[in-house]
Amino acid sequence: MGLPYSSRTLLSYGKVREVARTCDQADADAVIFVASLTERQQRTLTDILGRPAVSLSDILATD
Repeated sequence: MGLPYSSRTLLSYGKVREVARTCDQADADAVIFVASLTERQQRTLTDILGRPAVSLSDILATD
C-alpha cells in the first residue's frame, strides 16, 4: 500500500508529482478529475500543477 492520499489534493504526494510531470510532457492546458473536487482541492491542485484543475461534474453542470 502506498502513502495515504491528502485530503487537500485527493491524491498522494507522489501521484500529484506524477500528474504534474505528465501534464508538462503533454503540454496539457487543464487537468480534469472524474471525482468531484472541493473548491480548496481545485485551488491547491491548480497551484501545484500550474494549470486549471476541474472536476468532470463541474464541466457537465455548465452545459
